[in-house]
Amino acid sequence: MFGKTAISIAAMLVLLASACGTRPLGEGEVARIGSRIITMEELERELQRIPPYQRAPFETLQGRKQLLNHMIERELLLAAAIDEGLENDSTVLAQVALAEEMVESVRQRAMTQAFYQRHVIEAVQVPDSMVIAFYNEYRDARFRSQATAQIAHILLSTPQAVEEARTRLDSGESFDSVAVEMSEHAVTRNQGGRMGMVEQNGGIPYIGTDTTLAAMLLTAPEGGIVGPVETSLGTHFFRVTEIEPEGYIPLEDARESIESVLKPALVNEYFKNTLIPELHERYNVQVFDDPDAEVLATIGENSITRTDIETAIEAIPYYQREAYDTVEGRQILLGSLIEQKILELAADGLGMEQDSFVVAQVEMAMEQAEQSRTSALIQEYYNRFVVAAAPVPEEAIQEYYTTHINDIYHQSAQTRFSVVVTVRGEQQELVQGLLDQGMPFDSVASLHSIHEPTAAVGGDLGWVTSDAPLPYMGGRPEFADELFASPVGTVLGPWTTDIGITWFKVTDSVEEGAIPLAEVRESIEAALKPEVVNNYLRNTVFPALMEKYEVEINEEAFLPALSIGPDSLMSLAQETMGTDPETAVRCFSLFVERYPDNARCDQAVFLRGFTLSEKLGNYDAAREAFREVTANYPESDLVDDAEWMIENMDKPIEMFIPATEDSVTVQ
Repeated sequence: MFGKTAISIAAMLVLLASACGTRPLGEGEVARIGSRIITMEELERELQRIPPYQRAPFETLQGRKQLLNHMIERELLLAAAIDEGLENDSTVLAQVALAEEMVESVRQRAMTQAFYQRHVIEAVQVPDSMVIAFYNEYRDARFRSQATAQIAHILLSTPQAVEEARTRLDSGESFDSVAVEMSEHAVTRNQGGRMGMVEQNGGIPYIGTDTTLAAMLLTAPEGGIVGPVETSLGTHFFRVTEIEPEGYIPLEDARESIESVLKPALVNEYFKNTLIPELHERYNVQVFDDPDAEVLATIGENSITRTDIETAIEAIPYYQREAYDTVEGRQILLGSLIEQKILELAADGLGMEQDSFVVAQVEMAMEQAEQSRTSALIQEYYNRFVVAAAPVPEEAIQEYYTTHINDIYHQSAQTRFSVVVTVRGEQQELVQGLLDQGMPFDSVASLHSIHEPTAAVGGDLGWVTSDAPLPYMGGRPEFADELFASPVGTVLGPWTTDIGITWFKVTDSVEEGAIPLAEVRESIEAALKPEVVNNYLRNTVFPALMEKYEVEINEEAFLPALSIGPDSLMSLAQETMGTDPETAVRCFSLFVERYPDNARCDQAVFLRGFTLSEKLGNYDAAREAFREVTANYPESDLVDDAEWMIENMDKPIEMFIPATEDSVTVQ
């Protein structure tokens, strides 16, 4: 609501803390609004709530300050709303009630989910006999493992290199050493030539599918050397470093995956055939057959009514609703509502409200409910004390109307027509007779016109400008000039048109000129209102609230950490000169404060003055900085530049551009 109108609270701040005796803001505290303190931790949490793709601008120092301004604005409006007693406003109370219902709904749903997880899913165990039977039945189809081999290689491109590598390997030299020194495969050379795993399907890392080579490697002994072998890469020597023979995955290794396949059916069987019947009996579920009864079922002291069923049907998406809006569909819904209720009772009876999952879900729901309450309070205050308090001035409406009287609010001459369309013969004679008898034109159109689009609206053809084609007529017919020249109430025709035998009636007309202000006042107010409201919010409401609630910002909290070194601090200051000049000025000053003996202090002071002059236009403060350069650093190379800036920084740039022949004025 306030993104486009966010004001710089820091610039408008009234620091009343010392006068009121409040303690200074401490470490990690970034702002105070009355008794409410905003911490850096809260600011960071607010930052994390921003979607990642929008977060970057707020991660800078200036971005965090802007985000803090938004938080302060929200806190100001919230405090003002509470002080105005809006917590008891009917609109706010309605929003709070909805939020509380949402929390209770989340609580019940989470308790049911936790109950189902703890006392159904986790309670059902897959018998070992079923696991073994499944393993034995599908051992070949699912649990057979292919033979694999881990290999290394040496890649060579010349016969001489191949012979040298063969000689070194035959002499017993380490394969890894030869690979590191001679292999031409850059990716694997420094790892002793290690390539990865070869499988029976022929896939070989870096080489691709080669079933012949794969078979050769898989049948070689562990530690054996294969080669030289030609591939698309060149000539290789391979070493088989490890072999995993073909076999079966052990039962224990496959047990978890087998249980995941078998368990859903067991859980469903237990739930439907054991648990639900037990809960029906425990909670004395009674279902009534009377189709006209209001109460359809009871669960202990609870009842499910016909109204509950209708409410459930209304909650179903419209494209699925038809399937349940039947006798059979209602029975399915009744069974579902009974099941839901007995699970809620069972969960409550076992104290599932204290389950960690339930607690976490409820905490999140309560946080959302509090946000809803806060938003409702702020919105109601904004509507009552900002929007309603900022009417659009009459002079602004008049000025806007006058400015746009020849464009937005200029209208061409227009005429409104109605039509009756029929066919030749008896129908034409019937329509003509009815019109001659004085039957209302719109009634004739509704009853007898064959042109459906206009017949449905009493023949209305709509407004047509004097130079425009007639709708549905395929252009501008010969009789158009006569139509537009006729006075309101005239009936003309019949004429033959593209849509049939057609009578026209002139129902209204307006002359060319300005639309009257009275007709457009509402739209003008709607166009001007946002700016008026935003100006009132920025220039009146927020300043008053900041003074009332004694807003204080801890600027020190936004300074670079003391641990940052001089070079990093100087770089930060220079990087922010263009994007955040106020921060840059503060960092240049901080550089001199923290590192007064640093050789770059003269540069920091000069750049502070340059930023004040060229980025902020604050020439008085800039002169002070440049004079500080000349006074405190007389040996600096920047003294001449500082003196020049003192004399010339506020002069127009054109004064320093050499005149050309074209720019010389002849007297």
